[in-house]
Amino acid sequence: MNKEFMIIDNIPVAINGEKNLLELIRKAGIELPTFCYYSELSVYGACRMCMVENKWGGMEAACSTPPRNGMEIYTNTPRLRKYRKMILELLLSNHCGECTTCDKNGKCKLQELAARFDIHRVRFDNPKSKPCIDDSSVSITRDANKCILCGNCVRKSVQRGTECWCNRFCIQRFKNEGCLLI
Repeated sequence: MNKEFMIIDNIPVAINGEKNLLELIRKAGIELPTFCYYSELSVYGACRMCMVENKWGGMEAACSTPPRNGMEIYTNTPRLRKYRKMILELLLSNHCGECTTCDKNGKCKLQELAARFDIHRVRFDNPKSKPCIDDSSVSITRDANKCILCGNCVRKSVQRGTECWCNRFCIQRFKNEGCLLI
């Protein structure tokens, strides 16, 4: 039986049932940044940090693209590094910026990636002006100024069939403003 292979950063990697490029990339020992990907949750592809470049220069989200025999991709081109840095800068510009007093200081993926991509200052203004804290749940306190819009909380609650603050927020916003996807 012939094995299927694809090329990742000029290295042939066997395809053995991986459901997406991200799984195959990680199997090859390459660390690709993500915010919204968790294998036990549905695929969302919102953060776009896992973008890869194909041999023709097209970009694809590794978390939502299935591997194909003969496919050639690159994970760390200058274009991808510039793209990821811009995403991080935009996320940071919409972030509270109080990292030193945050409970996650030193254990934060956003902080870690900002350091990895050599981001020392944010070029864009932060549009958020006041804290928006929702402590209506007994198990979680949500600070909207720290949300990076990864969608993990929404997908987790939907897959559990439970309601959380995110569902209440989305339902209320839908009632007030109509569908947000159109």
